[in-house]
Amino acid sequence: MSHKRLAALLASFMVLGACTQLDATSSAVPERGDPAFLEAVNARADELYVNRETQAGVQGFRTLYIAPANLADMQVIQPEGATADEAWRVTESEEKIIQKAIAREFSAALSFDAAFNLVDSQEQAKIIVNTSLVAIHPNESRESVAAGAKLGGAITVSIALVNAATGAVMVRSVDTKSSDDIWAFNQVDNDDPAIDLIFRSWGNSIRRGMLQVQGRSRDPLVQPIVLKQQ
Repeated sequence: MSHKRLAALLASFMVLGACTQLDATSSAVPERGDPAFLEAVNARADELYVNRETQAGVQGFRTLYIAPANLADMQVIQPEGATADEAWRVTESEEKIIQKAIAREFSAALSFDAAFNLVDSQEQAKIIVNTSLVAIHPNESRESVAAGAKLGGAITVSIALVNAATGAVMVRSVDTKSSDDIWAFNQVDNDDPAIDLIFRSWGNSIRRGMLQVQGRSRDPLVQPIVLKQQ
């Protein structure tokens, strides 16, 4: 499993959920250009923005709620010249497995070394982790894979870190992670899917990024995150 760039900073907080569409998608961040949001540098995310107006008290936030994942708007970006592939649509049974995998991997990563406390409801949380699965990018068409083509591709996720008390978005991010076997996402049939590795790495990035933002990072190799005007 190879990774493009890992989402760090607060920005790495996420959630996903339902059926998919098969058109092209944009990775534009809704708050891009908003003067309240600062662009993050050294964040290891494709696009990362921090809302400077919602950061007061964030250093003391420890309780997190991982909201159900949103797969409803996921799109499949087919290789050049390939036609729409209905088989990529996420079934109800597949979604249940994916939701369970995300919750399991995020919870393990975020609670590692007692970094954060995971709670069962939004009412108990200081931070709500929201993630939308934006797009799947298979490098090859189904026909090419059946003929022996490599299974690589990528997944794009939109991330929002929300202040549970106010509902304000503190961080907005879009990040793409590559995989040597993107087709594992299309073959989810048990409680230990191969895509666990992708969610696990996102969960670790969430923890590292938030610890850095709060000044609790113990990793001397992590570059400091710098915020600048868009």
